[in-house]
Amino acid sequence: MNTNAGRWLMRGLSAALSMVTALCMAAKPLAAETVEQFYRGKQIRLIVSTDTGGAYDIYARLLAQVMKDHIPGNPSIIVQNMPGASGLKAANYIYNAAPRDGTVIAGTHSSVPTGPLTSHAAALYDINKLSWIGSITGDPYIGYVWHTASIKKLEDAKTSQVIMGGVSAGTAGVDLAILAKDMFGLKLKIVTGYKSSTDVKLAMERGEVEGTFANAWSSIKTADPELLTEKKILIIVQHGFKKQPELPDVPLIFDLAKTEADRQALTFMLARQQAAKPYFGPPEIPPDRLDALRRAFDAAIRDPRFAAMASRMGLTLDQPMTGDELASLAIRISQTPTSVIERVTRMLTNFSQ
Repeated sequence: MNTNAGRWLMRGLSAALSMVTALCMAAKPLAAETVEQFYRGKQIRLIVSTDTGGAYDIYARLLAQVMKDHIPGNPSIIVQNMPGASGLKAANYIYNAAPRDGTVIAGTHSSVPTGPLTSHAAALYDINKLSWIGSITGDPYIGYVWHTASIKKLEDAKTSQVIMGGVSAGTAGVDLAILAKDMFGLKLKIVTGYKSSTDVKLAMERGEVEGTFANAWSSIKTADPELLTEKKILIIVQHGFKKQPELPDVPLIFDLAKTEADRQALTFMLARQQAAKPYFGPPEIPPDRLDALRRAFDAAIRDPRFAAMASRMGLTLDQPMTGDELASLAIRISQTPTSVIERVTRMLTNFSQ
């Protein structure tokens, strides 16, 4: 090969190599934006489904103060109130209109997960497609009787009648008593018409009723602790998916369920108590950002600052749920057969009539 030919060959190879290198560099994707880079300097909107001043709003404003410090990039979080239709207005907005990039999330009524089953026309969302972040607290209920009542434990109600007081159908104290009576054959005489749970407690003291089948555990612990310390009441049942640590020997209502239909009915009824303060985002939030939001939510709930602020405001932090747990509950709720919902509705309607 002569000198000129070799020189041209080397130039050709060099040019080809340069072209291949350029093509490879052009084909190589740019480094993906990290979660920290995305959130740095941004603002997250936290939509609350109530007016200002209520429990949902207070929880959200406390969470906003702490959760931002646990999100990579430390974005600010502002709370915006969007009341309407018991949380459905906010849920519909999140599902159908909110940006799906992780900059808008919501804290809503506990009825939102069951909304599509009970309010078909108004609930314009699929609970299995929402990006569940977590629930701050559960709202477990207990049933109890006055210390002089004719029964001393739940098992006794299978053979002896006990008079249970409540406010009205549509409240946990009455609805759960109706289900226990119809589904499990407990001999409950249900007396309604009291203005509040406080009035039911006074009626117990007067001997008008012997107990109530469902009252918030947090209410007893914080508002009426003397009922426990002075042993004025006997707790006979707890309504939840798992037992309260303080009540290891008190049976769960689920212990009475003998069939899958019974368990599905109870899951449907108790979902609102289990996930009492649910938080979620729109569908299709990028997985890494949703994971960051979930981890930040969990860290905020465990943060001593949040616990201290909640305690000062008289707010409970009972059995919080992670995003994965809340998503699993949503699946269980969505799989509730129509026949089960119709069964529950029929029992409650028959009592009201």
